[in-house]
Amino acid sequence: MAAPRRTQKQIAERYKGNLGYYNRLHPWRRARAWVSLLVIVGGIVGFVIFQMRGRETFFYAGIISAEHAAFGDNCASCHDKSLTTGGPLTPSKFKQVVSDRFHRGVVFDPIDQKCETCHAQHTLHEPNIVQNRSCSTCHQEHQGPGPMKLVASSNCASCHNNGATMEAAAQKGTQLQWANFHRHPHSAEQVVLELPRPQRGYTQTFASFWSGHPEFQLTVSKPRDPDVLRFNHQRHFASDIPPVNGKKLDCNYCHRPDTEGRYYQRITFVANCQACHSLQFDPKNPELTLPHGNAPAVRAFLRTLPTQYADLAVRKGMTRPGEIQSFVAKQMTQLRERVRSGEEFEREVFFTVDPYKPQHGMAPRPRGSFYGCAFCHEVKPVANTAPLITKPIFVDRWMPQAKFDHAKHQTDPNTQKLLDCNLCHRATQSRETSDVLMPTKVDCVTCHSPQGKVVAECITCHTYHAPPAAQTTVADAHTAAPVSVKQMLLGAR
Repeated sequence: MAAPRRTQKQIAERYKGNLGYYNRLHPWRRARAWVSLLVIVGGIVGFVIFQMRGRETFFYAGIISAEHAAFGDNCASCHDKSLTTGGPLTPSKFKQVVSDRFHRGVVFDPIDQKCETCHAQHTLHEPNIVQNRSCSTCHQEHQGPGPMKLVASSNCASCHNNGATMEAAAQKGTQLQWANFHRHPHSAEQVVLELPRPQRGYTQTFASFWSGHPEFQLTVSKPRDPDVLRFNHQRHFASDIPPVNGKKLDCNYCHRPDTEGRYYQRITFVANCQACHSLQFDPKNPELTLPHGNAPAVRAFLRTLPTQYADLAVRKGMTRPGEIQSFVAKQMTQLRERVRSGEEFEREVFFTVDPYKPQHGMAPRPRGSFYGCAFCHEVKPVANTAPLITKPIFVDRWMPQAKFDHAKHQTDPNTQKLLDCNLCHRATQSRETSDVLMPTKVDCVTCHSPQGKVVAECITCHTYHAPPAAQTTVADAHTAAPVSVKQMLLGAR
């Protein structure tokens, strides 16, 4: 058991009649004063000696990443050397720097400017940001060899989970034009869905993707596919659809990854439709098909059918003029038995909506033997010329603000089994072209959450920096006032 401590009265008895105790020099007190003085003087002398003969490796903070290893021994590539240049480090200069750092904070502009000497054409964030962060706040160096550590979601949450910061960003955004936020450029050939920006922007507060992240704007807005091409996904999954090239029709037949594997190639008639829908207008001559994608060419083809049959005869191996002429006459006769006039046949080709429906005196056509443009396309009649066929609109990017890699979503990360596209896109339930078959947040959270055990960092889907083509001058990384040491000690953000 510990001995009882002395009371204040007992302690005071020790100094009774000895009020000069604190003024008397004590050996230990004198040693402590000398040690403190030596440390201060030694530190100053160390600064002077280092400036004269020291090496930068004395302050080596650790191994830098592989991306910056080429200049790893040259600290001046990133750090400001103004204190060691322009003359010796005088006491007045040292005092000025210390005072400036305490009252104005640590200024990261010199390091950021060094970053921009290599990483040119980088803007920091959205134009309604209240205060930009320094490059080194998120991209932290001297953390060891190998690739630079990924940016943690906590860096994003320091603003996006701060109600006051997000409210200020929302108010600032209301004063800017929509063009200032157009930071997801794309090539002229690419079709991207551009939804209107919410009135308050993307300023909801949340801590993580699986907890609090707002629902995708595409899901909330409920847009419709602008394409007027008639397509029924559910019908193409039906059991009575014959195999194509010996395989049952599935998603991968039409939706094929691009060279990078991230997104999919655009659907084309030749690559994805022609094998089944070959535009055969004459069942007895399946080799003869109508041209696709050009209404005037189709009209010219139909009005020169004798010439088209003559060319077909040559391809079949007929060489004698009489034989070719006889073949053409026979085919035209059979065609006239089916249609009463060339005008009626032309109208039938352009405007038949259901070519599989048996016509008068005809048996149902086999798969691929159809010829009605209106079966898939919107066709509008035009007087004295070819009809106007509305060009299909294939949206290449539905969510331009998010990154996605289909190649990484081929298998279930937990079971390693192939993923079914229908789990996220629900194509087997869609019968209308206007259906937007994109996943919702719930679909993503199934895997990208602690329960799903798949990484769900902010940078998994989002890009902080705007690409060069989308840069604006609204937000300047160097105009925001730095946070002082005093403010940081007081808890300023």
